[in-house]
Amino acid sequence: MAYEIPTPKYLRVLNTLRKRIEDGDYAPGAALPSENQLCTEFGVSRPTVLKALGILKQDGWIESQQGKGSFVRGRPASGRTSPDYARDAVELDETGETEILHVGPVLASPRIAAELKIPEGTPVYERRRRTVSEAGPVDLVATFVPVDIAVGTDITRPDPIAGGLLDLIARRKGLRPDYATERMTARRVSDVEAEALDVPADESVMSVVITVHQASGDPIMTSVLVMPGSRHEIEDTYALS
Repeated sequence: MAYEIPTPKYLRVLNTLRKRIEDGDYAPGAALPSENQLCTEFGVSRPTVLKALGILKQDGWIESQQGKGSFVRGRPASGRTSPDYARDAVELDETGETEILHVGPVLASPRIAAELKIPEGTPVYERRRRTVSEAGPVDLVATFVPVDIAVGTDITRPDPIAGGLLDLIARRKGLRPDYATERMTARRVSDVEAEALDVPADESVMSVVITVHQASGDPIMTSVLVMPGSRHEIEDTYALS
């Protein structure tokens, strides 16, 4: 059975409107279509449209005027930044304290296929590495990139990549990363992971699946970060509004 992660309806509305603002279809100061028009266009309910508009307003893309509707403000300044562990996982700078464990094509598992929106078993390029320190392995990262994006870049080469992988994809393929989705779970380590991380077979790990998307919502790549629970704690600071 295919492992499918449905895209929430509000996210489809949000991504489309945001892309139209970025592309200049809705210029700063322009009015967005009415809520009823958006409901009809996307075939969704009013609460779904209101949720999408609420997020756009919260993030600074639009503003609402009582009795007049929603108006474009433009692309907002960057707010909360990605945490260090996520940035390290998706940027894939393989210089420094890293070891390359595997580079090459693999068949997409149900989870990876769902994240990349491709059929299960489709070939993808995997780059698997681990971060090491004097005390031993720190984490394990496997990054999966669709073949049509990977081919023609250094992603397919076995030697380490210096600099950001996303920057490489943007320069070679013209695909600009816009946002990332993150799903974190706690589970027991697998046998392969236990060997790579040099931890006991009953070790608990934090597994983080991070998928990078274009503004359109199309995925660029997925990284799976595995961190031993006994060696990591996650701390973040962010504004409350």
